[in-house]
Amino acid sequence: MLAEVVVDLGAIRANVAALQSLVAPARVAGVIKSNAYGHGLREVAEAIATLVDRLCVYELEEAVALRDAGISARIHVLGPITPGDLDIAHAANVELTLWDDATYAAQVASVARRRRTPFTIHAKIDTGVTRLGMRASDAPRVLERYRAQPEYRIAGVFSHLAAAEELDSNYTEEQLRHFLGATAAFDPSVERHIAASAAAMLWPQTRLGAVRAGIALYGIWPSAPTQTIMHERGLALQPALTWRTQIVAVHDVPAQTFVGYGCTYRTERASRIGVLPIGYAEGLARAASNTAWVLTGGVRVPIVGRVCMNMTFIDITDAPQADSGSIVTLIGRDGSEHIDANEAGAWADTIGYEVVARLPARIPRSYR
Repeated sequence: MLAEVVVDLGAIRANVAALQSLVAPARVAGVIKSNAYGHGLREVAEAIATLVDRLCVYELEEAVALRDAGISARIHVLGPITPGDLDIAHAANVELTLWDDATYAAQVASVARRRRTPFTIHAKIDTGVTRLGMRASDAPRVLERYRAQPEYRIAGVFSHLAAAEELDSNYTEEQLRHFLGATAAFDPSVERHIAASAAAMLWPQTRLGAVRAGIALYGIWPSAPTQTIMHERGLALQPALTWRTQIVAVHDVPAQTFVGYGCTYRTERASRIGVLPIGYAEGLARAASNTAWVLTGGVRVPIVGRVCMNMTFIDITDAPQADSGSIVTLIGRDGSEHIDANEAGAWADTIGYEVVARLPARIPRSYR
């Protein structure tokens, strides 16, 4: 093998149950965008479709792939849909995001009229991320217009929080006030949702009708504060993903030997250098060069030299059992040692979200 990803679907299901228990009576919407954060779109959807209120994806293509796989659960497309694909979206019976009162909204309504069935929509309000969403000051007028149009069936009104990972974020409270104020006069039976994983944990007042659980589904903590606080409160998440490769060559080299491009690493002692058959094209960040660690035989060993496009070097001098063919764990457990996605992200000056989401779909995945 060059590399493999092993996904524990039982862990993901257990995480759904733990999150649902935490946020009840709010419902959990399972966010499986970007190939289920690298864990496998179809497989994760099949594992949790009956456990969550709905599935959330970013692209229409993801929703269509799920429909083609026979998944009949509610699917909310969080991102924009190209006007030319609105007929496909309607035929796939997806719930789409609507945030304007102009051209796109008119195109959505036109397709619904022609197909003689309303679109199910979630209206998005921008409360401070400056991404998709109508202005909060415009929301009462726009929402009322949506409600009056027979081409729309409003399933939800939502927003997104910018700083919910912070324990003392006045901005989170400000965003929630804007959201609740903008929707105060609207039909109270329509679901409101603003919380993702971190807010659902740290800000109970944001749970409202539903929470959009993404990263936490996969047993990855949104931030260090969420992990610390929720451990104290008894919430346990189970990491679901293991990422492995193997050593394909070993070099015994003397001290003062350069390793890799740019001569950024020189051995200080006689060393054993293992070569891995993966690099940044396979999802291992180049920024991990000379900073990250991996596991082999239950021992932590460092990545040395620059991560190449398709190869990486590790110093296995202190892992004498390691040899060509030995398994190397980049994320996951090996003996008593464990590396999680957030630790791997920190070495590359990024976050666990990016590490798993950027694992190429072509890496073979197995499921248990």
